[in-house]
Amino acid sequence: MLTRLDDLMSWCRMEFKPKKSRSLSIRRGKVDEATTFTVAEQQIPTVSQEPVKSLGRWYDSSMKDTRRGAETLELASESLLVINKCGLQGKFKIWCQQFMLIPKLLWPLLVYDICSSTVEAIEAKINKYTRKWLGVPPGLSDVAMYCRKAKLKLPMKSILEEYKCGKARLLTMLEESGDPVVKTVQPSLKTGRKWKVTETVDEATECLKMKEVIGQTQTDRRGLGSTTVKWWSKTEGKVKRDMIIDEIRNKEDSTRVQKAVQQPQQGQWTNWDTAIQRSLTWNDIWHMAPLRISFLIRSVYDLLPSNANLVRWGKKGDPTCPLC
Repeated sequence: MLTRLDDLMSWCRMEFKPKKSRSLSIRRGKVDEATTFTVAEQQIPTVSQEPVKSLGRWYDSSMKDTRRGAETLELASESLLVINKCGLQGKFKIWCQQFMLIPKLLWPLLVYDICSSTVEAIEAKINKYTRKWLGVPPGLSDVAMYCRKAKLKLPMKSILEEYKCGKARLLTMLEESGDPVVKTVQPSLKTGRKWKVTETVDEATECLKMKEVIGQTQTDRRGLGSTTVKWWSKTEGKVKRDMIIDEIRNKEDSTRVQKAVQQPQQGQWTNWDTAIQRSLTWNDIWHMAPLRISFLIRSVYDLLPSNANLVRWGKKGDPTCPLC
């Protein structure tokens, strides 16, 4: 067949470029490395010799995405080390991490079938360096960095949450595709055994339907009709996808609040009913000294070096204050 195609191309005064092509031979479910193909008297490179990239994905002889998870984890570790070695202040390093590193890591996480446990390992490394750059103790919970309902809201996003929202957005786009062939084929997105994207999307959809059954409720002192509500049955297309993504984000935030309630020291802010939330923006952080940012976070989550905390951390034996 390749010889016949070569004859037809030569008749048209055209020629193949084997270096830009790839070949793959599979026998009995296994890749056959011995079989090669030639065209225009030149050998076509195999996928094992030279992996090929198509539509943003790399394909090799394994035909699996197992190695991509380890490569992404290694990329995150090397990138964090490079950012840590630069001479910038901690807040600028966090900005580089949020707006340069995380978008770079999200592309392979969404394109390849990488399990959620690998993303959790990446987020653990990111949190480790974030605490260091903020100047806070390593025991600071991730609730303090990513919770949007906390009394001190920081302008940082979680890569695990963005990963879940990206997978959910991809699933809903495939299910609601305008192409009948794509719509009829049930999409299969592998995210590991710990977290299932299909179950999360179904749960978010049921929650939105239940909210429509309950109707609009009053949760503050503003009058009825002061806010607009989008109902599930009256929306379609991109609006529905955005509603599902927002519901998933709200669930992740509720999980963080539940985690904070179980923390007797860092979760004391859950009992501050009269306190007003303070939301820090990147502009606020630019104009704040690094020590002030560290003091602000430590004071909210009871991590200042008080006598009680020094005794709790094993740095001091007497909890009484010498000035009292």
